[in-house]
Amino acid sequence: MKRPKILPSTCKNCRAYKPEGRRGGFCQLFQVPVQSQWKSCSCAILPFKFSGENKEPELHEIDEVIEANFEVTS
Repeated sequence: MKRPKILPSTCKNCRAYKPEGRRGGFCQLFQVPVQSQWKSCSCAILPFKFSGENKEPELHEIDEVIEANFEVTS
């Protein structure tokens, strides 16, 4: 069975991959430990969402604006 070209090539390139320690990580889809270099499964999710028309990443607005107040003291 041929894999679609829009899938990440390895687990470390999947949005569901969470690095843990030095050697591997955790798949948040299946709740199992995985190695970063493993070939991704057919359920893998790209780290960025692409629109179907122009293949450009979609930017999402930040709902909450964080204001910072700084005071210079010497």
